[in-house]
Amino acid sequence: MTGRREIGLLRVDRSAARRWLLRVSVALALLLIVLAASVRLTPSAIEQGRDSGIFAYTAWVIHEGGQPYRDAWDNKPPGVYYINALAFDLLGANRWAIWWAETTFIYAATVLMFWLVGQLVRRWWITWAAALVFVLLARHPEYVWDTNFTESYALLPQVLVFVTGYRFMRQPDCRRAFWIGLAASAAFLIKQTTIGVALAFVPAVLISRHPLIRDPRRWAWLAAVMLGGLCGLGVTALALAANGVLAEAFDATFVSPGALHRWVSRGESTPIWDAVYQTLFSKLSVLPETIGPVAPLVVIGLAAAVWRISARTYPDRAAAADAGLAIWAVGTLIADLLLTNLTHRAYEHYYITLFPALVLLIALSLAALANIRLPWNWAARLIAVGACVYVLVALGYRPVKKTYLKLDYMDWDLSGPVKNDLTVPYVLEHTGPEETVFVWGLMSKINFQAQRFSPTQYHYGYPLVVPDYTTTGQIQEVVDDLATGQPALIVDTTLIDGLRVPPLDPVRRQRWWKMGGRRDVTDLEPIYAFVAQQCVEVKTIWYAVIYHCAY
Repeated sequence: MTGRREIGLLRVDRSAARRWLLRVSVALALLLIVLAASVRLTPSAIEQGRDSGIFAYTAWVIHEGGQPYRDAWDNKPPGVYYINALAFDLLGANRWAIWWAETTFIYAATVLMFWLVGQLVRRWWITWAAALVFVLLARHPEYVWDTNFTESYALLPQVLVFVTGYRFMRQPDCRRAFWIGLAASAAFLIKQTTIGVALAFVPAVLISRHPLIRDPRRWAWLAAVMLGGLCGLGVTALALAANGVLAEAFDATFVSPGALHRWVSRGESTPIWDAVYQTLFSKLSVLPETIGPVAPLVVIGLAAAVWRISARTYPDRAAAADAGLAIWAVGTLIADLLLTNLTHRAYEHYYITLFPALVLLIALSLAALANIRLPWNWAARLIAVGACVYVLVALGYRPVKKTYLKLDYMDWDLSGPVKNDLTVPYVLEHTGPEETVFVWGLMSKINFQAQRFSPTQYHYGYPLVVPDYTTTGQIQEVVDDLATGQPALIVDTTLIDGLRVPPLDPVRRQRWWKMGGRRDVTDLEPIYAFVAQQCVEVKTIWYAVIYHCAY
């Protein structure tokens, strides 16, 4: 008897060990896939972009003990700053920390998507295909040419909302309902327009006729979802209020973006349906070129989702949850299409928020093709496998090609120096760590890369040039900050940054206006006058004009 028990225990242990080994193998394989897709974006391979530099500088100020919105102003929710600041705390204030932070978020989102698709379709090869598609989209060069996009970080809480909602539909309780709201609030705090997945949840439950709608505890569960969302937002608001920046955060996050985009669009408004049409079919949009080749599979996925709710009743709660998740993906895709381009600017990285719903629909389409009833069972599977290969090639060709070309250009060596802005060596040579540097334009990355503080909270120009938003008090505040902080250098990057922030030099400003630069900006004469009185132009590096200042 003892021997049998020992053998039985041994078998149980071996079975558990195999499961554990399988999970570890899957986790490591997914990690390798994410790392392979991310090598093209390493700091030794690419220069830091404008948005990344703004977020990184704001996070560095937090890392050094400052406060967002008060010591470093920006118009995004606080999520991205604190993610960066935590990475700096753990790995040092450098671009590699940012790369590792974003790669970790993408990896965690990929693992969750792998689990979710596996539960939904229950075919291992479709699960792996969906995970690959998710990584290829999340790292696609047409959408992601830099690290530190808010949309990339928001993928994790978006997928987490799907995962917690799906588990809730299978086994409802207040704890899981609370986590749905909490995950949705995390997505919102990283990127405001990522709440489509939360907005589509209740309609999906209703449309799919999930048993939840007849359960007497449904109102308690709905309250738990709302409580989770309010807790995430409330704790953040309390933390900002405790640091005395809640009012500034609200103004920067909700008031400023609207004023800026109205000014950028010159007051022109576009109906939201027209914006969606332009997103899907405009020649300027990257969606037709990238997602267009797999659009038939997305349509099949939509049809498969609708088919799942065609039955009058579900055999069990698992089937009801599968149908609810399928309809939820459809609703989320529609909501995201309405939300992601609210400003009608159609920046490519805005559409990263579409990817979780798209991947679920592609997985549904592959499963539907595999389940087609044909005289020969192998024929349906062959069609599905062919569609799977087609999707991977259609979405993977450009990422693989770009990665290969980048690595080949670097002689397959990622250990080289970080690619900093061309002005950074000069800034480091001519300033000390205790001195400030004022960057006029949009290149906050110079402050971050050189580890030099800005003398003013307005470390880039957008909050200072919008006529319907910027006040004369803000302009005077900048002048007072310059007088107090006494920057050793001023770096004017406006000839690189586009046609919205005017150059400091009047002659260059005249040329800039002839090139189409905006004249309808706030009165910036006090700033121009300070620079003219205290600073002298000494050098031009590429198109960046550098001034030395004396007091």
